[in-house]
Amino acid sequence: MTEKEQNQLAFYSSFCDLIWESGWLSSDTVYDLTRQAEQESGFDSDGEEVQREIGKWRVKYGELYWISWGEDGTEPTFLIDNMIGTLDNVPTFDTEKEANDIAIIFGGEIEKVGDDE
Repeated sequence: MTEKEQNQLAFYSSFCDLIWESGWLSSDTVYDLTRQAEQESGFDSDGEEVQREIGKWRVKYGELYWISWGEDGTEPTFLIDNMIGTLDNVPTFDTEKEANDIAIIFGGEIEKVGDDE
């Protein structure tokens, strides 16, 4: 098996796992799952290496940082970064898409976490 074939296998293995877990598929879902499989495997469907998103992201609304959906799961809960160590309690996301999916719900924005944090 060539290296390219191994790369394709890594991509399709990741992609098929995502398809199996998702159930229903629209064209947007297929696109999102393809991008996610590329990020997880590091290769596209042709076996070519793709540039992975490197970093972590936070969700914020103005000066407030999103931390959860609260006790009932419907209202966003935020923290203000007004003390040293406050941002340690703010969740980070491995992909920009995950963070953006949360931010879209309440009109927030995403922020890339610095390497020093």
